[in-house]
Amino acid sequence: MNNFEESDNFMTSNRMEALIDGIFAIAMTLLVLSIGVPHISGQISNVTIQQSLYTIISPFFSFVLSFILLAMFWVANHRQLHYIKHVDDVYLWINIIWLLFIVTVPFSTDLTGTYGGYAISQIIFNLNLLGIAFFLYLSWHYATKKGLVSKKITKQKSESIKRTCILFLGVSSIAIILSFLTPTWSGMIYLILLLEKFI
Repeated sequence: MNNFEESDNFMTSNRMEALIDGIFAIAMTLLVLSIGVPHISGQISNVTIQQSLYTIISPFFSFVLSFILLAMFWVANHRQLHYIKHVDDVYLWINIIWLLFIVTVPFSTDLTGTYGGYAISQIIFNLNLLGIAFFLYLSWHYATKKGLVSKKITKQKSESIKRTCILFLGVSSIAIILSFLTPTWSGMIYLILLLEKFI
């Protein structure tokens, strides 16, 4: 019998995966609340409605960006868990802390959507994403070092997952720097992740 199966300190990853899926579903749904329907004062017409919609361009961009980024983090986590056969307490808590950063994304998204032109709001948003990237990397690093990963995984696949985590770390770190230089456009750096994924 496998030593993992004999120990009470290990469990399968199924329950943790269910928790992660549920939290991602909630966080990604709550993102839409960051847009909000614009309020119109005075007489309502097609023109005034159209003009009011221009005011939510920034919140809408923040919503779309955050939704796509959360989707990419979910996919990256799913790739990891595909090869994680057992979970110990440390790995479990690494992922719980990781989820703490996930559930704060709707808040940081709302902040950038409302005050996107200010450095402090962008710094908070990008620090939020840096935390997600760091614990995503840490979970994979810990799992591979402690033998929680299936022996069926190839070295090439393991390195590919690690490179994805490092890319997330690098891009979010650059975004923090850009937050000081050009707050309004700092989020555009995340397009690198999309280009790397689809090109």
